[in-house]
Amino acid sequence: MQDKFNKKTILIDTGGRLALPQESWQKPQSQTNAEKTLIPYLESVGVSQIDQLILTHTDADHVGDFLNLADKIKIKEIWVSPGELTNNHFVEKLKKANIAIHISKVGDKIPIFDSALQVLSNGYTGKGDNNDSIVTYGNFYHTKFLFTGDLEQEGEKELLKNYPKLKVDVLKVGHHGSKTSSNPDFIKEINPKLALISVGEKNRYGHPNQETLETLKKNQIRILRTDQKGALKLMQINQQWRIQTVR
Repeated sequence: MQDKFNKKTILIDTGGRLALPQESWQKPQSQTNAEKTLIPYLESVGVSQIDQLILTHTDADHVGDFLNLADKIKIKEIWVSPGELTNNHFVEKLKKANIAIHISKVGDKIPIFDSALQVLSNGYTGKGDNNDSIVTYGNFYHTKFLFTGDLEQEGEKELLKNYPKLKVDVLKVGHHGSKTSSNPDFIKEINPKLALISVGEKNRYGHPNQETLETLKKNQIRILRTDQKGALKLMQINQQWRIQTVR
């Protein structure tokens, strides 16, 4: 999230590569995902500093590249959940980064876009896992955004229990469109108009799951997927949201 006139930049997760078994003949990739895509993009739009980096949970595909990012772009503050600090490997990375840490609390707000990004959940399990994802929400220019990390169906139930009147216009779909997320009752209740699915092309997990896609279609929600469209960028132009895709 890059505010007008580059006043503030918030980044939710950095991406990264899951450590999967490799055959002896397979060469490890030399460049991280952040070096190939995230860092060049941020530099291209004039981001020289990230004010708040929210690391939603400890999975490598969400936070694995944050040290690479910190080497190239200044980060003022990292937001984590209490549960993430139970992961010793993750804590060692935080220490190595030597960046100010904010342990997120429900109700925390970061001012941006003449409004604020608010923490709705700082985790439900205390383990730094999927259902411990930091969940954030913002009403920006009359459009309500919900960012769920890898929140699964149990976490979605807890979220609705705490926010029974939660309504959403743009949903970052939980857990890459996995069938473990996007419970039909949850989707029906929050009633988004647009669903964004962050997912790798031809990924080995088969994300997004067909059941999840059917749930979204049944509720007449427009779906945009990064495996089909590439990078998705929402821009506020002349009091309207425009969507730009880049492959």
